[in-house]
Amino acid sequence: MNQLLAIIQRPWRIRKLKRRYYQLSFQEPKQAQKSLQRQIVILKTKRPGYSDEWYLEKIVYDLEKDRR
Repeated sequence: MNQLLAIIQRPWRIRKLKRRYYQLSFQEPKQAQKSLQRQIVILKTKRPGYSDEWYLEKIVYDLEKDRR
């Protein structure tokens, strides 16, 4: 049951993380999308094998941490 709930919530969570990144990046939408894709590619080469959701969480967490 928990796995089913996680599968259902995943697209919603990914959209939420992307929106949060766009807010924190202070860039135009297209530039923010390109920047996010570059960061995901870089992170995937450094730490392979994680889910897209994990990469987004890491990027947003690091960005929020840098803002403090």
